Amino acid sequence: MTPYLFILPTAILVLSVAIYPMLYALRISFYRSELLAIGRFVGLGNYRALFQDPTTAWNFAASGIFVLGSVALSLGLGLLLAILLNERLMFRALFRAWILIPWVVSQVVAALVWRWLVNADYGPVAVALLDLGLPRIDLLGDRHLAMFTLILANTWRSVAFPMVLFLAALQGIPENLYRAARVDGISRWLTFRCVTLPLIKPVVLVAAIILTLSYFNIIALPLVLTGGGPLQATELVSLRLYREAFAYYHVGLASAIAILMFLANMALTLFYLRFMRARGRA
Repeated sequence: MTPYLFILPTAILVLSVAIYPMLYALRISFYRSELLAIGRFVGLGNYRALFQDPTTAWNFAASGIFVLGSVALSLGLGLLLAILLNERLMFRALFRAWILIPWVVSQVVAALVWRWLVNADYGPVAVALLDLGLPRIDLLGDRHLAMFTLILANTWRSVAFPMVLFLAALQGIPENLYRAARVDGISRWLTFRCVTLPLIKPVVLVAAIILTLSYFNIIALPLVLTGGGPLQATELVSLRLYREAFAYYHVGLASAIAILMFLANMALTLFYLRFMRARGRA
């Protein structure tokens, strides 16, 4: 019993801050809420209302577009930056610090910075377009450009995280493997594909899972940057949950959305694990 006694405090903490709130949310999702008070029992009524609402499908679709775009850009740019910063470059430490700055600031600060950058009236992007003789573009006022801008802002804010993981993984690869590849006359691209990429694949999996779950549950950045607009174009499912709970006080409906998000998180994690295992067997 000694090992179990040592992990008992941590198990109690996890149960109190993770498992219990999830079970409580599951319970509330079967009730109709009145302001912040639990009302009458409605069974699957909240879930039925969500599936009958066409907005729900778009909320999940918008989250899917946002997550896929952000993960692809973050992993790609993070790996590229890690490879560059792993080389012997001048001012390498300064470049690392510059890349880490957006990561350490809050999502609210990052959203405010991007709102100023892409402001259609006085933002630097609008001024640069006018100087080039191009028409003014409202990046946050167009349905498609707003989502693209949100993905760019999120990537700028969080690309340092995968970069740090990939940089640590690259520095852990033995140098003699690269020497052997150079002796055999293997090109740099083939060395990256056959030596570097297989060795950092577990780190790529971890980064992809963490970023996917983080992006899928993000609230502050889209809330401050776009507010879900224009015309609900960037209303992610996490933002819908926040508004149902704290703007409209539909706690039961918000709890149902939370349960659906939890199931989606589990499905995404299992997808990544199965995909990487299949690639490993191949």
